[in-house]
Amino acid sequence: MKIIIPIAFILLAFAACEEVGPDIKSPTVDTVIPMDTATTTLRHILIEEFTGVQCVNCPDGAKAIENFINIYGERIVAVSIHAGFFANPLNESQYDFSTDEGEQIEDFVGPVLAYPSAAINRKRFGTPSYVHSASTWAGHIAAELETEPQVGLSINNTYDNASRNLSVDIEIPFLVSLSGELRLSVLITENDIVDAQKDQTGLIEDYTHRHVFRKMLTDVQGMPIQAQNVETSINETFNFTLPSQWNDTKCKVVAFVHQAPPDFEILQVAEEGF
Repeated sequence: MKIIIPIAFILLAFAACEEVGPDIKSPTVDTVIPMDTATTTLRHILIEEFTGVQCVNCPDGAKAIENFINIYGERIVAVSIHAGFFANPLNESQYDFSTDEGEQIEDFVGPVLAYPSAAINRKRFGTPSYVHSASTWAGHIAAELETEPQVGLSINNTYDNASRNLSVDIEIPFLVSLSGELRLSVLITENDIVDAQKDQTGLIEDYTHRHVFRKMLTDVQGMPIQAQNVETSINETFNFTLPSQWNDTKCKVVAFVHQAPPDFEILQVAEEGF
């Protein structure tokens, strides 16, 4: 099957913020160049955005991520991790999006020195850090989209509305022969949660939070899996009962295969609702 994938060279006028953030402008798309590929299993990209309701520049970072999703479609998977000082709830907040697991992810993927920042496939891109400022996201994403995948990844969710029990079946077909230990991480996000958020103009009481990290179904550093030869697969199943306060129609399962510590580079990611 032939798939036409748009590859964009996006110019972002971003400046990362710390305690008091400078102005961040939303990204614009100058050129979209179609690229032909005969690959049926494509490389997908995980953006782990580190954010918080008190970060005034983070709404512009979130807009940039939605722009990437609009351009590249399902090849972009986003997880918004509320962690660090800026994740502390506001007086106007109905919810607390911070989690112990989110803090742990920030600890081993970070440090996060400025907001908004994100890990792109947990790759260093020639720097000492896995976490990168918003001005670099477009280039890193474009570079990763052009790489060939080493593994495939599929998610099959079975959900019971009455009991709120979720069963997640993961299949990992190996497209090339690999050796050694890899890791599989599986988590749940929730979309379209309306709650307070600061931005550069003040307080937005009805801001829509997207891709909010909710819960790991594996250890935060992933569960060990053994690499396989080409044309073989690994299958894993996870079960979880969703808390009553989560909107199950807005939740998604995100799974990704990555290197074992001390490296964390992601080989493939997938996302599926239920």
